Amino acid sequence: MRSLRLGAAAAALSLVLAACGSSSSTSASSAPAGGGSAPAAAGTKVDVTLKDFSITVAPGTTFKAGTYTFVVTNQGPSSHDLTVDGPGVSDAATPIFAPGTKTLTVTLSKGSYDLFCSVPGHKALGMNTHITVGSGSATVAPGTTSTSGGGGSSSGGGWS
Repeated sequence: MRSLRLGAAAAALSLVLAACGSSSSTSASSAPAGGGSAPAAAGTKVDVTLKDFSITVAPGTTFKAGTYTFVVTNQGPSSHDLTVDGPGVSDAATPIFAPGTKTLTVTLSKGSYDLFCSVPGHKALGMNTHITVGSGSATVAPGTTSTSGGGGSSSGGGWS
């Protein structure tokens, strides 16, 4: 009986803590186990692929202001994360994760944003790209790709 009361108290405390949580414009979550699709989240979906050592953003690197859900897939053998830094967004990130998928929802306003892997040394090895957010519509056509190795960046790509 005591363990039942203890469990109920823990559940109630969890609900209270969740209700008191931050109302930040960023969040990170995991895709369901078993290879299912990423959970639905607010914002326009943007696919991001992480590899050793590149970042590919689909459909490109120019966006209009708004809320975006980055569906981040790690296809490299190493663990990575996606970190977003720019106007109004300071180091919003997925957790560092092994191959798989995580999501990150951020609200982007007009300006330039840095997308990178924060694992020490990975940004310098090429896991760094930039996106530009303007007030108009996106101007990069799906299917455009820009890639350079050895400390460069990779961006663009098409919807997969």
